[in-house]
Amino acid sequence: MSAVKRVITSRSLTVGALIVVGLALVVVPLKVHLSNYILTLMVMLLIHIMLSESWNLMAGYAGQVNLGIAAYFGTGSLCYTLAYVKVGAPMYVAFVVAGLAATALACIIGPPTLRLRGAYFGIGTMALAEVVRLVATTTFALPIYPPASYWATFTLTKSYYVALAVAMATIAVAYAVVHSRLGMALQAMRDDEDAANASGINPAKYKMIVFMISSFLAGVTGAVFAFHRGNPNIPAQFTMDWTIGAIVSVTIGGWGTLTGPVLGSTVFVILKEILGRTFPTAYLVVTGIIFIVVVVFLPDGLVSIGAVIRRFFAPRVRRPTASLSEHMDAP
Repeated sequence: MSAVKRVITSRSLTVGALIVVGLALVVVPLKVHLSNYILTLMVMLLIHIMLSESWNLMAGYAGQVNLGIAAYFGTGSLCYTLAYVKVGAPMYVAFVVAGLAATALACIIGPPTLRLRGAYFGIGTMALAEVVRLVATTTFALPIYPPASYWATFTLTKSYYVALAVAMATIAVAYAVVHSRLGMALQAMRDDEDAANASGINPAKYKMIVFMISSFLAGVTGAVFAFHRGNPNIPAQFTMDWTIGAIVSVTIGGWGTLTGPVLGSTVFVILKEILGRTFPTAYLVVTGIIFIVVVVFLPDGLVSIGAVIRRFFAPRVRRPTASLSEHMDAP
């Protein structure tokens, strides 16, 4: 019973913390004047949080390390641009189109790659993502410029609130998935796929479902980025940098948690921004060092630092030594 209470309390604290942070992010820009630089940085942070949460569903909860998440991010960015600029669809409709296009790509790539296990799955997704990148960048080598009406109504504040709304929706979807029957099945497969299969869970079915959800969220994230940039460089949206950013953020923050991608993305984006301006490659070295330190000393990520501190300072209770009479009475 105490274990159940601890789980409920931990879950309530997580949800409460996310709600408080979300409300603060909504209110602060209305009360405090933020520069364009800060707003842009916040938008990029929210985009990294969205992409990290979508990747974490596959890797952190299902145990499937997808090394091709950039393909779905880029597909969403490209399809949003085509739907919004070329077709003239409303912004929110273009967001849905971007997510569905990424999901369709997952339905094509998923069946052959999800048959693979371990490192082979990662290699397969990375190889197919590279194929998607080559096809997309060859077909759409030139930038697609939005109409003049886009720049007439665009503001960084609007871009920030769009990114914030989608980020909050992404975390809500991840929370709903994790705390559903699907989430329980995913974690069972992550711990022992053979045992989960023997207990009646269909691994192929649940892997495909979470692959589609993760891809949809990554596609919508790409759409948010395209909306923010206006005329994004299409080839740049398919590069491995987006995948690496998600992997590093989730690893630093903590795999298989909702708050881990948020913490990890915050550290990654701030380091990249601070160091990237003066030393373009220094943030890679610093992030790499932090990555190694976290893996060695905090294998569960920054979300576990509180538990580590409590364990370190907890009073060590000496186990009472059994008396001589107890040893004599023992069988």
